[in-house]
Amino acid sequence: MPQRPLARLRRTLVNHWRRLWRRELGVIRLRISAPLPLVGAQPVWWQRRVLGQAPAMTLDSWRSLVDRIIADPRSHTVLIEIEAAPGGWATITSLRSELARLRAAGRRVVARLHQADLPCYALACAAEQIVLPRESLFAAVGLRLEVRFLAAALASVGIAADVAAVSPYKSGGDTFTRRTCSPEAREQLERLLDGRYAAALAMIADGRGMAVARVQQLIDGAPYGADAARDAGLVDAVCYDDELPALLGRGGRPATFIADAALERQLCLPPVSRSRPLAVISIAGTIARGADRRIPLPLPLFGGAAAGALSVSAALRAAEADRRVAAVVLAIDSPGGDAFASDQIWREVERVRRRKPVIALLGDVAASGGYYVAAAANHIVAQPGTITGSIGVFVLRPTIAGLYQRIGVDHDVLGRGANHGFFEPTTPPDATERDAIARLLDDTYQAFLRRVADGRAIAADELATLAGGRVWLGSEAHAHRLVDTLGGLADAIAAAQRLAGLPGDPAAPLRLVRVAGAPPAAPPFPDAARLLGELVRPAVWLAAPIDLQFDHPASCERPS
Repeated sequence: MPQRPLARLRRTLVNHWRRLWRRELGVIRLRISAPLPLVGAQPVWWQRRVLGQAPAMTLDSWRSLVDRIIADPRSHTVLIEIEAAPGGWATITSLRSELARLRAAGRRVVARLHQADLPCYALACAAEQIVLPRESLFAAVGLRLEVRFLAAALASVGIAADVAAVSPYKSGGDTFTRRTCSPEAREQLERLLDGRYAAALAMIADGRGMAVARVQQLIDGAPYGADAARDAGLVDAVCYDDELPALLGRGGRPATFIADAALERQLCLPPVSRSRPLAVISIAGTIARGADRRIPLPLPLFGGAAAGALSVSAALRAAEADRRVAAVVLAIDSPGGDAFASDQIWREVERVRRRKPVIALLGDVAASGGYYVAAAANHIVAQPGTITGSIGVFVLRPTIAGLYQRIGVDHDVLGRGANHGFFEPTTPPDATERDAIARLLDDTYQAFLRRVADGRAIAADELATLAGGRVWLGSEAHAHRLVDTLGGLADAIAAAQRLAGLPGDPAAPLRLVRVAGAPPAAPPFPDAARLLGELVRPAVWLAAPIDLQFDHPASCERPS
């Protein structure tokens, strides 16, 4: 096609002009101020030029930006302003890899911590130098996991929940029925916490050139003031904003900074890739029936983003039909969700992979239904800190009879059929209904096991020791053959090109596939009302433990 040679010529001329116009770039200033999704829709050229829209910061855009910085010989120093955690530990590991690439290419990388908790500090330790603002706190005090239970709160308003699970390790329903962790759930969470904390200590020890035991000793003594953290060797410098130019200057000259729109205008453009594009399809949030949506309510299983099976399936079919697309990267960041919706997506992945390679790239969490979907892919990539597995099922059946009594609602029921009230929440299940729930649970669980056994070529007896709702870190899942490769987006791209028979090209164009008419953020109230209705109906769930979050201080400013 003539368009590509013309595009290459244009970029060559633009880059030549930019190098003539400015012989040296200033300190490149990049900010991390919010969680970074793996991929996202980017503004087209006229939106950037005419409307002034900035590119959305994603892990993919970070990768591309690092490529451009490395390819531009005028760049020398990169300052990373870490204002907030970029996401979970898989995201942190991916960003650490990008900082390592910059350093390997001879660039000086400096991290300035505005929030010095453990995740942000572990990220900063991939830099050559760490700076703290004066009078700030070094608050990397460890990791904390808090599990919240709703049984007493629900009982106070007359709501009860019946939960049946394949094993005590499948603890997603415990939120609604228990007041403390079961022994099995506690054992699992302790193991995950130990693994994650050990990995964080290793990141810090490697970056700061300390023994792990010394790092643990310093963390146990935190928090520290900025000067004390510098004296302990946890950071390298302490300064105000106006002192940064002198700190980062070269040859006795204070540094100048380049960021945002100016950086986009002055940094050399990337070369035009000769590779066929790869489709990227995002599965972010709880897996649900229908279209993608976002519910701004803190409801377990329902709140936040929802990846709709209809939207994801349509995107898979669109990628399959596009002759230009060589392979599909399925970016999964989901704790699971509805069993039927998960199976719908699994079917589309299993079908598409017969025509084009499908690579599952697991994000911070890709567990239960998230892993169910991934099991159909040709190849699975995850970071060591990814939360995955949770191969299991639970059935949640709420009962609101007590609520009716409390608020004075009377009702008569007329019906036909022996089980006409099976899906109604006004009465608790009887023995016959419990037997039916047990059969439903087992049928869904056996289907889940078959999907994983077939997709991963794991024998049934071996899989039994890995399933039952057990949750794994990515490093553990890799050891158990639930994951093929430990890595990030670059590794997923390499696997996709290899399986598609293409030459390796890390800069291959990625096309985010979305379906028109299924916006990610619909007006909340109709969806919220419908989902609240679903909450009081029995459902089969493929979901990981809901509160699997590792907490850290939200603010590191010194109190006044």
